[in-house]
Amino acid sequence: MTQPRNFGELKKSGWVSRPVKEEMRQNAVALISSGEPLFDGVVGYENTVLPQLENAVLAGHDVIFLGERGQAKTRMIRSMVNLLDEWMPYVEGSEIYDDPFNPVSKYAKDLLAKRGDKTAIAWAHRDVRYGEKLATPDTSIADLIGEVDPIKVAEGRYLSDELTLHYGMVPRTNRGIFAINELPDLAERIQVGLLNVLEERDVQIRGYKVQLPLDVLLVASANPEDYTNRGRMITPLKDRFGAQIRTHYP
Repeated sequence: MTQPRNFGELKKSGWVSRPVKEEMRQNAVALISSGEPLFDGVVGYENTVLPQLENAVLAGHDVIFLGERGQAKTRMIRSMVNLLDEWMPYVEGSEIYDDPFNPVSKYAKDLLAKRGDKTAIAWAHRDVRYGEKLATPDTSIADLIGEVDPIKVAEGRYLSDELTLHYGMVPRTNRGIFAINELPDLAERIQVGLLNVLEERDVQIRGYKVQLPLDVLLVASANPEDYTNRGRMITPLKDRFGAQIRTHYP
């Protein structure tokens, strides 16, 4: 079947918009009902870690894996991509994969208001809906959330204009899965900024706010031995994870 190429065709196709966690839950239920495994290629976790991960997906929880190196934490995180729909429509040209039925960026809102049903629609494969960052002490707010683009300011836009923003990795994974490996290595002020995005939905850059209600599943990993020595997780961010899963050696 040919994929719809504009908003009008998309509405006629019957495609239904769903939050990413609900999308993954429904796909997980379909796999379980058909007797297929949710996560392939991981041995030794069948009765311990994988049931906990399945429950977390079904409950719509953000997940953090706690375990030592070599315990397949990253492999399990990446395998969660298979629970996303194979293709997802978004407003063509949007840097944050705006849902045409529920746009969040100024670009997409303005385009839909101007063109209506003629708004062009593009399709993203599930693989591009996954973002991953290895946390390091020098990771910045600009890397994760975004920064003011001086070129756009020089073109005559105001600093308070959302269109001057160069989005970081988290907004660019809107409607997808964002993973942070070795989370405690992030500086505490960066963790606070990440918490604001995921909990308060406020992006603060250079003193001004942009309301950006992102739809993101956050998954992270941490080595308990490391974060007692190199860094720590701030309590509010740790509490943001509905599921804390401890891994082990098989």
